Amino acid sequence: MEWLVSLLGAALIMAALRDLFHTLWHPTRHGGLSRLVMAALWKLARHLRARRRVVGLVGPLAMVTVVGMWAVTIILGWAIVYWPHMPEAFVFAPG
Repeated sequence: MEWLVSLLGAALIMAALRDLFHTLWHPTRHGGLSRLVMAALWKLARHLRARRRVVGLVGPLAMVTVVGMWAVTIILGWAIVYWPHMPEAFVFAPG
Protein backbone atom coordinates (compact mmCIF):
# COMPACT_ATOMS: atom_id res chain seq x y z
CA MET A 1 0.00 0.00 0.00
CA GLU A 2 2.91 2.35 0.73
CA TRP A 3 4.24 2.08 -2.81
CA LEU A 4 0.79 2.93 -4.22
CA VAL A 5 0.62 6.17 -2.23
CA SER A 6 4.18 7.04 -3.25
CA LEU A 7 3.30 6.29 -6.87
CA LEU A 8 0.32 8.64 -6.64
CA GLY A 9 2.61 11.41 -5.34
CA ALA A 10 5.11 10.77 -8.12
CA ALA A 11 2.31 10.95 -10.69
CA LEU A 12 1.23 14.30 -9.27
CA ILE A 13 4.79 15.62 -9.50
CA MET A 14 5.16 14.36 -13.07
CA ALA A 15 1.85 15.93 -14.10
CA ALA A 16 2.96 19.31 -12.76
CA LEU A 17 6.39 19.06 -14.40
CA ARG A 18 4.84 17.98 -17.71
CA ASP A 19 2.48 20.96 -17.62
CA LEU A 20 5.38 23.27 -16.76
CA PHE A 21 7.45 21.91 -19.65
CA HIS A 22 4.61 22.13 -22.17
CA THR A 23 3.74 25.66 -21.10
CA LEU A 24 7.25 27.12 -21.05
CA TRP A 25 9.44 25.17 -23.46
CA HIS A 26 7.32 23.10 -25.83
CA PRO A 27 6.84 24.60 -29.31
CA THR A 28 3.04 24.47 -29.05
CA ARG A 29 3.08 26.32 -25.70
CA HIS A 30 -0.07 24.56 -24.50
CA GLY A 31 -0.02 23.01 -21.05
CA GLY A 32 -3.27 21.37 -20.02
CA LEU A 33 -3.61 22.54 -16.43
CA SER A 34 -2.22 26.02 -16.92
CA ARG A 35 -4.45 26.58 -19.93
CA LEU A 36 -7.52 25.60 -17.90
CA VAL A 37 -6.58 27.97 -15.07
CA MET A 38 -5.98 30.90 -17.41
CA ALA A 39 -9.18 30.27 -19.36
CA ALA A 40 -11.18 30.05 -16.13
CA LEU A 41 -9.80 33.37 -14.88
CA TRP A 42 -10.55 35.09 -18.20
CA LYS A 43 -14.10 33.70 -18.24
CA LEU A 44 -14.60 34.82 -14.65
CA ALA A 45 -13.44 38.35 -15.48
CA ARG A 46 -15.67 38.47 -18.54
CA HIS A 47 -18.61 37.09 -16.56
CA LEU A 48 -18.20 39.69 -13.83
CA ARG A 49 -17.97 42.43 -16.48
CA ALA A 50 -15.35 44.21 -14.48
CA ARG A 51 -14.02 47.62 -15.41
CA ARG A 52 -11.35 47.90 -18.08
CA ARG A 53 -8.65 48.52 -15.49
CA VAL A 54 -9.47 45.37 -13.56
CA VAL A 55 -9.66 43.25 -16.71
CA GLY A 56 -6.14 44.41 -17.59
CA LEU A 57 -4.87 42.77 -14.40
CA VAL A 58 -6.31 39.35 -15.23
CA GLY A 59 -3.32 38.36 -17.40
CA PRO A 60 -0.64 38.98 -14.76
CA LEU A 61 -2.90 37.51 -12.07
CA ALA A 62 -3.36 34.38 -14.19
CA MET A 63 0.41 34.00 -14.61
CA VAL A 64 0.99 34.27 -10.86
CA THR A 65 -1.85 31.83 -10.23
CA VAL A 66 -0.39 29.26 -12.64
CA VAL A 67 3.09 29.48 -11.08
CA GLY A 68 1.52 29.12 -7.63
CA MET A 69 -0.48 26.13 -8.85
CA TRP A 70 2.72 24.47 -10.13
CA ALA A 71 4.48 25.09 -6.81
CA VAL A 72 1.59 23.80 -4.68
CA THR A 73 1.16 20.71 -6.87
CA ILE A 74 4.85 19.81 -6.68
CA ILE A 75 4.99 20.40 -2.91
CA LEU A 76 1.85 18.34 -2.39
CA GLY A 77 3.25 15.58 -4.60
CA TRP A 78 6.48 15.36 -2.60
CA ALA A 79 4.50 15.37 0.66
CA ILE A 80 2.44 12.44 -0.61
CA VAL A 81 5.61 10.60 -1.67
CA TYR A 82 7.16 10.96 1.80
CA TRP A 83 3.96 10.45 3.80
CA PRO A 84 3.88 6.61 4.00
CA HIS A 85 7.58 6.45 4.87
CA MET A 86 7.29 8.63 7.96
CA PRO A 87 5.60 6.71 10.80
CA GLU A 88 4.97 9.75 12.97
CA ALA A 89 3.26 11.71 10.16
CA PHE A 90 5.81 14.52 9.80
CA VAL A 91 6.23 14.95 13.57
CA PHE A 92 9.75 14.61 14.93
CA ALA A 93 10.53 14.11 18.59
CA PRO A 94 13.24 16.35 20.05
CA GLY A 95 16.60 14.71 20.55
